This record gives sequence, structure tokens and C-alpha cells, in this order.
Amino acid sequence: VLQDYFDENVFGEKGRQIPNAALQLSFVGTLNVCLEHSLAPLSEIIWHLYLSQSMLCGAGSSFLYATIQTIIPHYFPRNPGLVLGGIASGACIGGLIIPLIATMINNNLGIQWTYRILGFINLFINLLACMIIKDHPNNTNTRFKEKSSKSPMIRFDVFKNKNYCIWCISCFTQIAAFYVPLFIIPSYATYIGLSDSRGASLVSVINAAAFVGRISTGFIADRVGSVNVSIIFTTISALSCLVIWPFSFTYSSLIGFSIVFGLTSGTYYPLGASVTASILKTEQFSSGVTITLLLVGISILGPSLASAIESTGVSDEPFFTFKMFTGTNVLISAVVLIWLKFSMKRNILARV
Repeated sequence: VLQDYFDENVFGEKGRQIPNAALQLSFVGTLNVCLEHSLAPLSEIIWHLYLSQSMLCGAGSSFLYATIQTIIPHYFPRNPGLVLGGIASGACIGGLIIPLIATMINNNLGIQWTYRILGFINLFINLLACMIIKDHPNNTNTRFKEKSSKSPMIRFDVFKNKNYCIWCISCFTQIAAFYVPLFIIPSYATYIGLSDSRGASLVSVINAAAFVGRISTGFIADRVGSVNVSIIFTTISALSCLVIWPFSFTYSSLIGFSIVFGLTSGTYYPLGASVTASILKTEQFSSGVTITLLLVGISILGPSLASAIESTGVSDEPFFTFKMFTGTNVLISAVVLIWLKFSMKRNILARV
């Protein structure tokens, strides 16, 4: 009510015309992440970590990631998949390098200095990003020059688009399964008799393969369509969980699974913005990306749900529930993507 009053009677359209909002949001995200690295080592009770490492870091990362996701497609309309794939691959590099750095610092200087040094690393890198981030003029015009000053900040009318609702289902089921192997593989490796170091190395293999896979996914998507590539890669990912992982009882077979899963899983990250842009109108794009990110944030509870199912003893074979949970959810995501493709265009060979 108060927001509507100020929009209509005080600020009007000027109230939404924030100069270079992308820079400001990214800077706020950078401060949140750095503040988290300053407060987390001071934690003495578990809820201190909930506030610092969970809420502050999560909010800061969301500001940074969501801002990039909504800006980049406007600057690279011809190759959005490749560019977004390159951005998504950055998380894989972090997954490879940061644990090694953190372990080395922690062994030599302790946990408090580990957080501080990682905080300075984040501050330096994110400030560089803030210096070059600028909202695209076309994006700004679309976002702020609305016909009515009463247009909502988040357009929930995106749910009137059937294709967008289908896309949200696919995102939710895919990401609900994506993090399960990353959390479970080290424990599974120990269960079958491998050392802790080999179990940890499998996560590095997944991240290394994902680095290549996300760039490749984006490159191919620019040529044959984001939805088409998502269908192919997600199907292969599902088969790797249902066919390869259940029969992987050696280090070499687990490396094979890790490579295939890393290359083909998580297509939402490099292609999510591209698919959303192909479904929604330009003025709905930012809201569409925001809502899918919210759904993905909820679906990250997937590993916890899989653990709860495993603890009920539904299977006599340990870790079998995790394998089936992951494979089934990814397969559902692939089937929903096929539904989305035919909902958008009936031609099986159409570029979507």
C-alpha cells in the first residue's frame, strides 16, 4: 500500500529509475559476502553461522549472480548461451581452487585467517566485477519506461504463460537432484573402500568436467537451441545416474560417472537465462529469472530430502536411494523439457 502511494503520488516513474542499478546491487552483494567472511570466524553458536555464512553469503551471492544473469543476454544477443556458459563455468573453477586454498591456509594459519583471506580474495575479485558492470540501455528502457507507474516490481503474471510454468517444473526437479552426487560421492567412495582423498578427488573431477561441459553446452545451444541442448544433456545426465552410478564400485568407474555427470548435468546454470528469454516477453525477463532463481534456491534442499528418504530404510542397499533419487528427478526434468519443446513448437527438428 505504501509503495503504491509513493509510486503514484510522490515519485511516479522516477522512483524506479535508479542510475546503474546493476552496479549498486553488485556492490551490495560484494559487501554482504565480505561481511560474512568477517563475522563467520567469530561464531560460537550454530545460529551465528546461520546468520553469517548462510544468510549474508547467500543474499550477497544472489545479488551478484542474479544481476549478471539479467544483464548479459542484452549485451550478447547472438551468443548468449556461450557467454552465460562461460559465466557458469566460473563456479566450477572456484569449486576446484578454493578448497585447495582454504585447506592450505587452514593448516598453516587457522580457521579465522582462512575466512579473512578468502574474504579479501572475494573483495578484490568482486570489486573488479563491480567496476565493469553496467546495465544495458535497452534493458534499462524496458525495465523503467512502463506504460503504467503502478507496474509491480516482480511481475507474477509470468505464471500466466504455460511454457514458463513448465520450465519452472524442469528447473526445480533438475536442481533438486544436481547437488546430491556432489555431497554424497565422497561418502559413497569411502563406503566401497576408497580413501578419503580419492573420494574428495571425485568432486574435483565433477567440477573440472562441469567447467568444460557448461562452456560446450552454451556454445552448442547458440547453434541448435537452448531447449534442444537441455533435453539432450539432461537425458544423458539421467542415464548416467540410473545406469552408470548404480554399477560403479571401483575408482575408475566412479571417475567415468563423474566425468559424464559433470559434463552433462546442471544445464540450468548455463542455459537458464537463455531459455527464460525465449519464453517470456522482454519486459518480463528480469522477473522470470528472479522467480526461477527462487525456485532453484528451494530445490537445493534436494540432498536433505534424499537423506531423509535414505534414513527410512526403503532400500537394503546403502546409497541406492541417492542414486535413484538423483536419476529419477533428472529424468523427470528431461521429460518436462520435451513437453516444453513441443509446447513451444510442434516440429521435432525446430530450433528452440
